[in-house]
Amino acid sequence: MAAPRDDEAEWSAEAARRVWGGAVPLQVHLHDADVTTLPPPPPFLTLGPRIGYFPLLVPIIKAHFSSTLPPGIDTVWFEYKGLPLKWYIPIGVLYDLLCADPERPWNITVHFRGYPSEILTPCDGEDSVKWSYMNSLKEAAFIITGNSKNVMNMSQADQGALWQSVMKGNLDGYMNISTRLKLGPFEEDCLVRTSSVEGQQGSDEPESPGSGKPCMLFLH
Repeated sequence: MAAPRDDEAEWSAEAARRVWGGAVPLQVHLHDADVTTLPPPPPFLTLGPRIGYFPLLVPIIKAHFSSTLPPGIDTVWFEYKGLPLKWYIPIGVLYDLLCADPERPWNITVHFRGYPSEILTPCDGEDSVKWSYMNSLKEAAFIITGNSKNVMNMSQADQGALWQSVMKGNLDGYMNISTRLKLGPFEEDCLVRTSSVEGQQGSDEPESPGSGKPCMLFLH
């Protein structure tokens, strides 16, 4: 019979594989204001990786709608039922938050003009998403460990490799680097703290702050 900690580690690994391998079916509609041809173009069907970000899908979406777009500089953003979608939140998180009743495919609208800068922070494509991701990683490190030293001390090569693994959905590549940061909820030291606290506290005692219980964090 597997030990409880082994079960927790297996559960954590399986959950990670499912999230990293998961995708949200998307049906992307071009907003009427951006349509310059008749008939209007059909919607674009694609899969949005759950750990991916909408700005990273712009190249393939633009290729589909390119023949009907108005002249000018693109300022791409997405909306769902009139709500501008925050580009720095992963697609899977947005879907789970906004679709209480699963919608498949998820019907969203893309705009190439009229960026709502009063609502959304500017996005200059992949560079903006990468910067936001690394900044979130620093915040997560500080929340979990009390400092962001491990993330701040990452080499440029490791930062680049970590980001590429996110873009490509490469969990193994991501784990090769991220495990050095000791941020996972089921890291060895976290499990040791959890076990020691459970051994000290009776079932009727309230859980003390910082007891090391595994938790899930959503940033932004």
